[in-house]
Amino acid sequence: MATQQEDEEKALVIWSIINCPIPDGLDPCLVVPRIQTALEKSRRGRPYGPLSITAISNNLTEIPGEDVMRKLSSAGISLKHAHGVSTDMYQWARRNPPPATIMVISGHVELECLASTFSGLKNKGYRILLTYPQRDPVLASLPKHCFWETLLSDTDNNLETTTRLVFPYRLDHGTGELPWSCSVCHYDAPTFEDFTKHLKCETHAYFEWDRYASKNNVDRTNPANLQLGRSPEWDLLAKESMLYRSAIRKLRGAFAPPKRSKMWVDATTFK
Repeated sequence: MATQQEDEEKALVIWSIINCPIPDGLDPCLVVPRIQTALEKSRRGRPYGPLSITAISNNLTEIPGEDVMRKLSSAGISLKHAHGVSTDMYQWARRNPPPATIMVISGHVELECLASTFSGLKNKGYRILLTYPQRDPVLASLPKHCFWETLLSDTDNNLETTTRLVFPYRLDHGTGELPWSCSVCHYDAPTFEDFTKHLKCETHAYFEWDRYASKNNVDRTNPANLQLGRSPEWDLLAKESMLYRSAIRKLRGAFAPPKRSKMWVDATTFK
C-alpha cells in the first residue's frame, strides 16, 4: 500500500468560478467527475492519487449562489472567497513537491497575468494544465490547455479514475484542512453555514471595503470617507482603524521621509 501511494501523483485544481461559471442546466455535482475525467485523459504514466479542488470567487453568494455552493461543497469541492488564484498555487506547491499536476480554470486575462508563475512551476517539475472559456483568445504562449465547455461536455463514463478528493491544507492560517475560507478576512469556517453567514456579515463587508480603500488610496484617517452610520459593527471597525492609522501618522513625525503623492478617490464609489 505504501509503495502504491508513493507512485501516485498529487493534483490541485483551482477553479475561478466567476470567470468560468457553471452553464445553465448542468448539475453542479457533475463538475467533479468531469474534472477527474480531464485529468485522467491528460495524465502521464503515474496514476493520480490525492486531488484537491478549490472554487474561488470574490462574490460566491451571487456567483454561483448559495444553493450551488452547497452542492459543490457536498461534492467535495473547497470554497474560498478570494481575489485571485496565485496564493493557493504557491501554498500547495510548498507542501507538494513535483512530480505533481496543477490545473487552473479561469479566464484568459488572469491566466496571461500568471504566465511567469506557470513557467516557474513548470521549470521546477510541475505539470501545468489550463482551462478557459472557448470565447477567449487562444493562449498559444501558455502551457497545455483546453476549453471549459469541452471539459464539461466530456461524458466518458467508462474511464476509471484513480483520484480521491482531499481538502487542501491552509498554510496561511495554519488551521489544517478546512474546506471553507475567506482570504480577505483570514477566516476559516468550521461549517458551510458559518461560511455563508460570514460572507453576509458586516465584518466581511468592512474588510472588503478596507481592501478596496487600500488599493485606491482612500484616506482612512478622514471620518468623511468611512461610511459611518452603516451599522454598529462597521462603525466599530472603521473607528478603530481610523484611530490606529492616525496614531501611526503622528508617530512618523516631521522627520519621516516624504511619501510619494497619492491620487485620492471618493470612498463612496465602493459598492
